[in-house]
Amino acid sequence: MSMSVTWQIVIISAIAIIALAMTVRWLVRYILSGTYKAGEVVDPYRPRNFAVPDPQIIEFTGEKETTLRGRYWRGSSDQAIVVVHGIDGPSIEMLPHVAYLYRAGYHVLLYDNRGRGKSDGGFTTLGFLEWRDVLHAVKWMRKQPGIDSEKVGLHGLSLGAACVIMAAAEDQSICGVLAESPFVSMPLMLGHISNKITRLPTLLIGNVVRTILDWSLGTRLRLVEPYAAVQAISPRPLYIIDAEHDQLFPAETARTVYDAAGEPKQFWKVHGAAHANCWHVCPEEYEQRAIAFWELVFSENPPQVIYPRSADLGNSAHPTQVTNQSPANR
Repeated sequence: MSMSVTWQIVIISAIAIIALAMTVRWLVRYILSGTYKAGEVVDPYRPRNFAVPDPQIIEFTGEKETTLRGRYWRGSSDQAIVVVHGIDGPSIEMLPHVAYLYRAGYHVLLYDNRGRGKSDGGFTTLGFLEWRDVLHAVKWMRKQPGIDSEKVGLHGLSLGAACVIMAAAEDQSICGVLAESPFVSMPLMLGHISNKITRLPTLLIGNVVRTILDWSLGTRLRLVEPYAAVQAISPRPLYIIDAEHDQLFPAETARTVYDAAGEPKQFWKVHGAAHANCWHVCPEEYEQRAIAFWELVFSENPPQVIYPRSADLGNSAHPTQVTNQSPANR
């Protein structure tokens, strides 16, 4: 084989590899771009169906100067909660949570994550930029009239749960966090899901997938680690809600995040619920528990420990029973 032919093969092979890599990158971004259009969702996800008024349509600048858009309901108190949806969205599916929070008097901000609904950004970064977007949402909320800038809490679902945990760890002035179905870390979750699909060794396939995603999305997904961040939330109240039949994450995922957190904290496993579907299984109890939690979060003297501990005493425990005493003094 002549030298010229060898070089031709090398050049063609290089071009083919580059083309394949760019195709993979485009495909990854396309898959993660989302197809949801907030505001075009059919019933039952309409404000009128949840006895809340039409919201104010807002926008703010998120991380990397990305324009994020959403809805804002002005409450009757000086307390506010930012609600963050999961990876698939659309955010309007969080309306049930908006409704009971609004009826309780809270100002509520619900926005579309980047690459979802009406927000810019093109595609999700699987939490890498989204948790910082939460900080920008909080900043926007604090500027609204009638809101005490020191009375803002976070409610997140799935990826949103991971993001609010990481955001609260960064911003120590956030009052409290309610996180439903959080994951331990993005690399572990990627390994678990990839293993379920391919049956290849979890560590191997997880690292391969993470490397591809990092290159395609411009991320460092090893930094998306709620398990490490949750330790910084204490002494602010944390409530983690877990689905008994989570088909996406390993069984003890949410409990692992809970165990890593400091007091005060509360844990509730919802029997019969699938991933991120707890409200739909028992809406009345969910709402009662959530409102009770936010009442203690915004109380003048939030408890150091929440009693009884539902993680210890089972699902009959209710978060309205609290004390400011330590276990030793109780």
